[in-house]
Amino acid sequence: MQPLPLSWLDNKPKWIPQWPLTQEKLAAVNDIVSQQLEAGHLQPSTSPWNTPIFVIKKKSGKYRLLHDLRAVNQQMQPMGALQPGLPVPTMIPKHWPLIVLDLKDCFFSIPLHEQDTQRFAFTVPSINHQGPDKRYEWKVLPQGMTNSPAICQLYVDQAVEPVRQQCPKVQILHYMDDLLITAESESHLMEAYKLLLLYLEKVGLQVAPEKIQKGEVVQYLGLKVTSEKVTPLEFEIAIDGLQTLNDFQKLCGNLNWLRPYCKLTTEDMMPLFNILEGDAQLDSPRRLTIEARLVLQKIEKQIKAMQMERCDPQQALEILIFMEQLYPFAVIWQGGPLLFVYPHSHAPRVLYTQGIAVADLILTAIKKATEMAGKTPKRCVVPFAQEAVEAFTRECWQWAYIVLILQIEIDNHYPRHPFVNFCTQVSIKRVQKVRRDPIQGAVTVFTDGAKGGTGAAIFNNQRYFVLTASPSPQHAELAIIATVLRRESAPMNILSDSAYVVNAVQMLATQCLILKSSSVYSYLSEIQGLLNQREHAIYIGHIRAHSNLPGPLTRGNMMADHYSRFLLACTALEQAKEYHSKWHVNTHTLSFKFNIPRKQAEDIIRSCEKCVVTIVPKIPAGANPRGLKPGHIWQMDVTHIPSFGRQSCVHVTVDTYSGVIMATAMNKEGVQQVIQHCLQAFAAWGVPHVIKTDNGPAYTSKRFAAFLKEFGISHITGIPYNPQGQAVVERAHLYLKNLIIKQKGGIGEMATSNKDVLALALYTINFLNKKKNGKTPAEMHTQSADKESIQWVMWKDLQDNQWKGPFPLLRRVRGAVCFFPQGAAQPIWTPERRIRLINLPAEDLEEENSI
Repeated sequence: MQPLPLSWLDNKPKWIPQWPLTQEKLAAVNDIVSQQLEAGHLQPSTSPWNTPIFVIKKKSGKYRLLHDLRAVNQQMQPMGALQPGLPVPTMIPKHWPLIVLDLKDCFFSIPLHEQDTQRFAFTVPSINHQGPDKRYEWKVLPQGMTNSPAICQLYVDQAVEPVRQQCPKVQILHYMDDLLITAESESHLMEAYKLLLLYLEKVGLQVAPEKIQKGEVVQYLGLKVTSEKVTPLEFEIAIDGLQTLNDFQKLCGNLNWLRPYCKLTTEDMMPLFNILEGDAQLDSPRRLTIEARLVLQKIEKQIKAMQMERCDPQQALEILIFMEQLYPFAVIWQGGPLLFVYPHSHAPRVLYTQGIAVADLILTAIKKATEMAGKTPKRCVVPFAQEAVEAFTRECWQWAYIVLILQIEIDNHYPRHPFVNFCTQVSIKRVQKVRRDPIQGAVTVFTDGAKGGTGAAIFNNQRYFVLTASPSPQHAELAIIATVLRRESAPMNILSDSAYVVNAVQMLATQCLILKSSSVYSYLSEIQGLLNQREHAIYIGHIRAHSNLPGPLTRGNMMADHYSRFLLACTALEQAKEYHSKWHVNTHTLSFKFNIPRKQAEDIIRSCEKCVVTIVPKIPAGANPRGLKPGHIWQMDVTHIPSFGRQSCVHVTVDTYSGVIMATAMNKEGVQQVIQHCLQAFAAWGVPHVIKTDNGPAYTSKRFAAFLKEFGISHITGIPYNPQGQAVVERAHLYLKNLIIKQKGGIGEMATSNKDVLALALYTINFLNKKKNGKTPAEMHTQSADKESIQWVMWKDLQDNQWKGPFPLLRRVRGAVCFFPQGAAQPIWTPERRIRLINLPAEDLEEENSI
């Protein structure tokens, strides 16, 4: 076979410098390199590639050379997995003689393509740079190369495939450098064995003579294979070195490899699986829990006791399903166990019923049996009554597919075998705790959950209420149902207007699995436990909300709805008061955040002793020009807060579109401080197109003008000594000062400096206080504006006292409007009283949309 060229994603040479090695390790490297040179595995190199090497000492005291090929592997096109799983020795026919071969130095017997050798170069350093470093490159498959296993499998298969074709009655199991040959007769086996040795020698592969196994008992892939049985090799699990995530990951991986041959159920493994959760760093610390230690002891006992059968090609295969408390597992059976099949340790959905879990497991076992034995089982034994199987077939497509399409015979009579007694340790109770039809004579319970996380239940003049941390109505309704089940033990007919909750409770009655990462896991697991503990059954059904139908059921549901919303209103009002006492937000924020009427929000603010003294009287609306988008026009000014001491000069900037306020406490009003404030504002909210200021000396200086020019910002000033041109930022001064006064003694207690006080106030203004449209200034500044239908206005020009238009309306704010006349150089701001909104006919709108 010719060497196989590798495919590369990148041809740019990678050079990773070699790190220093101690004198002892360097001597070991030189010895190993000399041996590999004599064997023809290495050659001198002048390659532009280089990756580091290191050596580790083995238990025998000898050193092993390792080559860090991660950088080269990143450039390589992976070949993919040619053998997605291990061959299963239990599928070897009974009483067939066996021969096991182990290839000697398989990787080092396979040459690299000559165009690829330069990429696998390394350097042997010299101490104190006494001379040039010696460089070498591999001529054979190096350990650690991504595609080495795949190339090894292809190379060995070139020798195995001709033997399979010439000896069709022989089975050859091949995995990497481990080969197992078996045949029905000794003569056929020896013929294939001699032929295989010949073909292996032709491709340059050598068999280790000391590792050839013949006889009735052989070891293959960590298993002991006898003429009838397959058992795991005895071993002890070393627990002293289990300290990190990587240690436990390797342990679980090794145990997972043994699970097809041992009864290691998902519930048995769960304490070990739980240790793998958490921090994803490989070296993150982990601790062996008491439960996990007991599990490891149990696993060692089961491995020593377990014996699997070898198959009989003439007999049919069966599937046996066994149940733990929650997780099922399957056994591929043929007069004895051939292979275990387990489900995934995590449920694939929030609620995973036992019926669907068993059906998915049966399909997995059928696929596994077909893959390993080449034939489909025709019978499946399950721990369910025939009536349950029929119900599953009607309700679940997986069961219908198994019974009707695959035509698998479903039975519930297990074979008489000691192994079956070993597996059926858990009795499965089929007590129906949730009925499909209403219970005659039982009391009717109405439940409801509100959007704010409050739930209510009403029956027999009893009222139950719950308040959840989640605002979801489904969470609230699950919580109230759990409360009712916990407090009432009598039979009940529960009516809910949530189809999700009704379906969930009905599924919980069937011993289903619950996804632990789900947000409703705590509620569902509690309901499941309460249902299992109940003596009397319940019925749960769905009732449509707000149907306005006559009768007691509609009235009962409406009453539960009213109670849950009343509780929400009471709770929301208290939460709004507490929130306002902490942050002193405005009425819009309280109304939107806690879903309370605006009138109640205003009452909360009026009843606040800090806010009532700072309520500003309404200012007559003006027509101060504002920005038409975020970062269009900023207004900037300086105000003074005496309580800040030496940093009493507070530079304030406001975005006239979004209302975002930026403020910086400084010790001066000079141009240097203005520039510092601008840079901080730019870093947080971007660079504006226009900045408007008063005519102060810092703002009119040449240095400030040069600074703005560097950023491409236009600078305009108002009329000297007329603060009305800066009305937006002047009002921001008052807004900021009042909020700082309100937050003293509340949330402001966490502030340790003037900057902290200012930061808390700015956070409240920009990220908490909402406007009439329900958005905060920060949301308006960062989110794209919603597209609105174009409105048209007529405008009265006072210069000639004529109505002009129609013009498209761009913005309306605080009694002022902005529109853009055709032919004008810029938009016009004017008081709202000087315009009239008009409705254009449809054909006129189509013509004017281009304006």
